[in-house]
Amino acid sequence: MRFEGILQVWNAERGHGIIVPEGGGQQLFVHVSAFPTDGPPPTQDECLSFEIVTGRDGRKQAAKVRRSQRKVAQAWAAPAPPRRVQPQRRGWGLALGLALTASAGLLGWMQLSQSQEPERLAQLTPMAAKAPAAKKH
Repeated sequence: MRFEGILQVWNAERGHGIIVPEGGGQQLFVHVSAFPTDGPPPTQDECLSFEIVTGRDGRKQAAKVRRSQRKVAQAWAAPAPPRRVQPQRRGWGLALGLALTASAGLLGWMQLSQSQEPERLAQLTPMAAKAPAAKKH
């Protein structure tokens, strides 16, 4: 007897997946060897027709899988992940960058002006004030 379902999960590297039967029921394991060798590789959310057999481990699994011509109904299709909507911040990035650049420039100018202050005072002080006072005896 043939059943129909959707390939809900597919791991291409390992060559197996899970089929969810239409109308409910137990999820079934499916191996790549159950698919026809002459067709394209299986893809997630694909409609399939299959038979159910008992595997070596005693559990039911899909066999003799065929691709169905039907399309996946929207109820079966996996929902698209929600999009994150970024609020528009026009000009904030530019304004913040300019403010940071101006702050860095101001701080740099203040550091340079403070480090040169003793040298300026030395240049402005008259030479007479720099000479040591003569000792009186």
